[in-house]
Amino acid sequence: MFDTMLESRKNQLDTKTVRSSAVSAGIHVAVILALVGASYFVVEAVQDPDLLVSFIGMSAPPPPPPPPPPAAKKSSTPRTEPVQPTEVVQPTVIPEKVEEVNDGGDDTGVDGGVEGGVEGGVEGGVVGGIVGGVVGGVEGGVSDEPLVLTSDITPPDLLNKIEPDYPEIAKRARIEGRVIVQIVVDESGNVTNVKVLRSIQMLDEAAIEAVKKWKYKPAIRSGKPVKVYVTVTVNFKLR
Repeated sequence: MFDTMLESRKNQLDTKTVRSSAVSAGIHVAVILALVGASYFVVEAVQDPDLLVSFIGMSAPPPPPPPPPPAAKKSSTPRTEPVQPTEVVQPTVIPEKVEEVNDGGDDTGVDGGVEGGVEGGVEGGVVGGIVGGVVGGVEGGVSDEPLVLTSDITPPDLLNKIEPDYPEIAKRARIEGRVIVQIVVDESGNVTNVKVLRSIQMLDEAAIEAVKKWKYKPAIRSGKPVKVYVTVTVNFKLR
């Protein structure tokens, strides 16, 4: 009796186990099918990539190489070939007399001339001078240009000096000083030209007018009066 009960209970347990396994498998299958079905609704379809692809970060092409330098121009001057020395041929016949060559010595000068001179020149004359001329002068006369005082010229001697008139406007402005001028003393001892070298604007005119009235003993050169440049100073001093 007990054996029958145990076997019956065992059969019941086996039947329940089979049913539970079948139910569990069915639930799993249902869950899997539900997940697969849901994925069709949730996952979006992957779109195809665009055909236009932009290249980012691509470096610019290198610059073109510089043009080649221009070709050097050929010189238009024709090339001169070196001249080969010709062969020296010794003469076979020796002349009995060789003509004398004029070497320009003392024996070949012009009649009445001077070595190194010119025909019609004067012995002891100056190179570049003229017949009857004066050293530094001109033919038939005396140069009109004033001379600068040198050691061979006796300077002019002041005979009469006129004091300048002090301008009233310069006195009121209390202006004083020295005006330096360059004058030309001619062959008669007169002042013919005045040029201001150091100026005091309010005093220049008075100095020029005074100097023009000065009288000199003319400068002497080689015993003759000459025209010369002289630099003088005119003083203006308030008392």
